Amino acid sequence: MQPVAVVLSCVAGLLGTGVLAVSIARHRAGAAIVYGASLAASVIALATALGHLAAPSQATLTLPLGLPWLGAHFRLDALAAMFLVVTNLGGARASLYALGYGRHETLPGR
Repeated sequence: MQPVAVVLSCVAGLLGTGVLAVSIARHRAGAAIVYGASLAASVIALATALGHLAAPSQATLTLPLGLPWLGAHFRLDALAAMFLVVTNLGGARASLYALGYGRHETLPGR
């Protein structure tokens, strides 16, 4: 699978996790599920970006979104991979911290 497709799948997973968080907010294990899914998506995107930096190439992907004759063009180059490393490293660290921090909550969803 192309690195761009992996990163876009992680973004879609994070958006889906946000929707899932609304529906399971009151459950006791809901926070751990949401933080774990966020951690997994961030680590996968981080590993993909680091792999792309180790072996640089220009990966592109065109999705059939928007105007019919144009589409949506996504590109992963060295600069985009560096920004992905920085943002996903922060996201992974925050999700890992939230896994341990959310355990002491007595009333989830507040």
